[in-house]
Amino acid sequence: MPTYKIRGIDVDFPYEAYESQLVYMDKVIQSLQEKCNALLESPTGTGKTLCLLCATLAWRKSLGSFTTGVSMQADDKSEGKNDVSSSQSESSRFSTIVYASRTHSQIRQVIQELKRTSYRPKMVVLGSREQLCIHDEVKLLRGKTQTNACRLLCRRRGKRHCNHFKKVPEYMKDNPQLGEEPVDIEDLVNIGRRFGPCPYYLSKELHKFVDIVFAPYNYLIDRGYRKSLQLSWSNSILIFDEAHNLESICADAASFDLPSWLLTACISEAESCIDLSIERRDKSNDKSQNPDDFAILRALLLKLEKRIAEVPIESKELGYTKPGPYIYELLADLNITHKTASKLRDIVAVASTLLEEHNQQKSTGTVCRLDRIGEILDMVFRDGRTAHAKYYRKVSRTLSWWCFNPGIAMEDFPKYGVRSIILTSGTLSPMESFAQELKLDFPIRLENPHVITANQIWAGVLPVGPSGRTFNSSYRTRDSPEYKQELGNAIVNLARIVPDGLLVFFPSYYLLDQIIACWKSSNENSTSIWDRICKHKKPVIEPRDSSSFPLSIKDYMTTLNDTSASGAIFFAVCRGKVSEGLDFADHAGRAVVITGLPFATSTDPKVRLKREYLDQQSRPQGELFKVLTGDEWYNQQASRAVNQAVGRVIRHRYDYGAIIFCDERFSHPHRQSQVSRWIQPHIKCFSRFGEVVFTLTRFFRDVGTQGPTKVSMLEAKNGGNIGEIPSSDQNMDKFHKEKLLSHLATPMTQNFSASSLLDTKKGCTSFLGEIVPANRSSLFSDNGKTVHCESSRNICGKVLLGERKTLQSQECDRLDLADDCQLGEKSKDTPIAPCSSKKRRFITGDYDLKQYFGNSNEHSSSASQSAQGGVDLRHKDGVASDSLELIRQKGNLPDDFVPSVGDETKGSAFLAQVRDKLSAAEYINFVGYMKALKTKTMKISEVLQCISRLFTGPDRLPLLKRFKDYIPAKYHSLYEHYVEKK
Repeated sequence: MPTYKIRGIDVDFPYEAYESQLVYMDKVIQSLQEKCNALLESPTGTGKTLCLLCATLAWRKSLGSFTTGVSMQADDKSEGKNDVSSSQSESSRFSTIVYASRTHSQIRQVIQELKRTSYRPKMVVLGSREQLCIHDEVKLLRGKTQTNACRLLCRRRGKRHCNHFKKVPEYMKDNPQLGEEPVDIEDLVNIGRRFGPCPYYLSKELHKFVDIVFAPYNYLIDRGYRKSLQLSWSNSILIFDEAHNLESICADAASFDLPSWLLTACISEAESCIDLSIERRDKSNDKSQNPDDFAILRALLLKLEKRIAEVPIESKELGYTKPGPYIYELLADLNITHKTASKLRDIVAVASTLLEEHNQQKSTGTVCRLDRIGEILDMVFRDGRTAHAKYYRKVSRTLSWWCFNPGIAMEDFPKYGVRSIILTSGTLSPMESFAQELKLDFPIRLENPHVITANQIWAGVLPVGPSGRTFNSSYRTRDSPEYKQELGNAIVNLARIVPDGLLVFFPSYYLLDQIIACWKSSNENSTSIWDRICKHKKPVIEPRDSSSFPLSIKDYMTTLNDTSASGAIFFAVCRGKVSEGLDFADHAGRAVVITGLPFATSTDPKVRLKREYLDQQSRPQGELFKVLTGDEWYNQQASRAVNQAVGRVIRHRYDYGAIIFCDERFSHPHRQSQVSRWIQPHIKCFSRFGEVVFTLTRFFRDVGTQGPTKVSMLEAKNGGNIGEIPSSDQNMDKFHKEKLLSHLATPMTQNFSASSLLDTKKGCTSFLGEIVPANRSSLFSDNGKTVHCESSRNICGKVLLGERKTLQSQECDRLDLADDCQLGEKSKDTPIAPCSSKKRRFITGDYDLKQYFGNSNEHSSSASQSAQGGVDLRHKDGVASDSLELIRQKGNLPDDFVPSVGDETKGSAFLAQVRDKLSAAEYINFVGYMKALKTKTMKISEVLQCISRLFTGPDRLPLLKRFKDYIPAKYHSLYEHYVEKK
């Protein structure tokens, strides 16, 4: 096992670490050593969890040995109270690590990663009674009913008691080594069933003596859960994995809604408590419960109900909105204040217990609604303070108290003396809002690149459809039939190109329903868009109902694993279940399409009030933390939802896929800047739909035949949890790994075998000739005859015999998707890369780039240079120089078009740099733009705009600047205008 020295700490890592993994572990250790907080983003598949565990545990181990041999001196009368052995007291001076994730299924994956490491800290997983209870009756209950039933049985000494609870101290005493090897919830349950101790209370006891605790978020965020944890918070380490939703979780944990139906139920329960307490007093002389207390509770709730009903609501949209502190005025009218609230909470607790005991006797599993009143009182009158109320708003007939400062849920941790808080996820971008929303300082931040290579990802902005109509899902255009049909035609084309699984995300359920309904409608004389999609992939639609979701996932996976099918397409919604926490690795997700920006409904009261709150908070000067404006928050929430959806594909080292943004707004630099950092360098903006189809088809053709080999997708598990791919690839077969790495290390060539050109069901994309535009029934060549696909034998013969010109012409004829696939030229005149990779020596000649700008006396002096000598020039992607020969043969370039890299020939050197920086398709486009300008089929303004777009990107910035030297001076300002937009 390799060991890495990082900031003076020896870190054992199970495999050879990538550079990005070392950088990630460095940031983790820096955060721990410097006692500061960190925001760390690393894409899924980069081994983030493994790095986090290894770095944190290596740092902890450097302080002293992990805890061992904790023993308990059990006392039957103490109900779990214990004396801890000296080994624990010695280790208590070290930091306790609390590792939190969103769900127990995610924590289960973390435990599996821990087992891969060499570190064996004493650990425990905290879970709920629903997951851990093994009592025959209690395990069938849920929620508060289960909690109260459990507590009642644990307190009793008679026949009806929990025997499992009594066995916990004895088992802990006899098994002091428990937790020294990784144990999951299932392991604790198995221990309970085999040896008898309650798994729930076993974990509750064990968590007091461990080095690392694994728990869901709510154990830290919810104040009630947090108080139940017996941890030493001082100097502790808090890790929030999958933290992209943490701000919303924090806000929700500090908010409440009290709808009228719930208030009515509480009043009814208070009445029942009055009757039950009177009945007990009369039958058994039990005076432990005072009916007068419950009568007071009922009267207050009735008065609250009346008070809420009297509130004048003039607008359903705006509701009746007041600042947060108004809640105290409202409750003061009912004589509920800080002084009386504690007494009222006690009455609610007694009433809850009384109702639970009655329900158990009657064998009903009714949930006690009064518990919610107690929680609301705790939230409003927390710590005897009122200052937190300024972060709230109260609205509408449902009594809602919404927290708009997520930092409230985190503000206690610095007071506790927590050493470091680490937030990490695959999609934290845009990152700035986290620090601003949580009101914590995060001096250490990281946006890690992916461990994949550039040839494993295709990312592009598709601003127009096959007919040239603009894609923009804003409310101004999204409801028009033209937009819906154009988007549908684009999806039909993409369904043809993308192999296996395709994910299509809509901004909302409303838009999903509206657009699919439009696609399903058809004229009598034409096939519907929906039917055309179904010809290529079986569609699955994300249901609104959570209970139906596992069935849709199963349907999707079943179709993908059916070798007779050509794939499946999943229509889903940003912020929906598909976009959160599911792995669509390998053939389950070869491409993701984003059809628009998922802005929240601006008229939603919560959204509107949040924006108003932020705008008000951003006005005062001298704030300790910068506050987002309402618009900034609104935009960043949409971008974060996009990043979450995009993160469903490319899930591990050997995965590959495409990301397609079907909205012109994604072409804006500020919008791209909010996309996850690892994707940004790969994003290209296209102006024509045909360009996208051309490059996307080539991407899947190349990567399918020469890129990473497809790893078979695991079956869907646990009600829709798609199987996880290991975060590190080193456990794969050594030969298989070396084979894959050799593919990735070698630049792609165009020396295809015959099989790479054939249409296949799985793994590879279709042959270029099979692509037909969605808005046309067939595709014709210039002579009006339909172009048919050659048989594999003929194709192979043409490739081997070197008949490149004919084959390429056919391929490009078939690629004419939108009547004008290439700018300023017919697609038949646009050759693709030749099949032969044989090197060719250029013919000596002169070259003048400015010949394309016509006769002008305003040319700059560095334009025309002569080239001497032959140069053997080969494109970085393996595109042989034969392509220029083909272009010359087809009349696309003058005979003296000869790039050279001599120092004295600046124009030739510039062209060589262009060839080096652009892909084969982009370079052909560049040549096409020049020819279109010379033949006057394009205006110079259009050419300059297209060229500036081609040269977008940090590594192409020199090209962007140097191209100006070859433009007549009168066009310099126009060119600079396009450059400034980049």
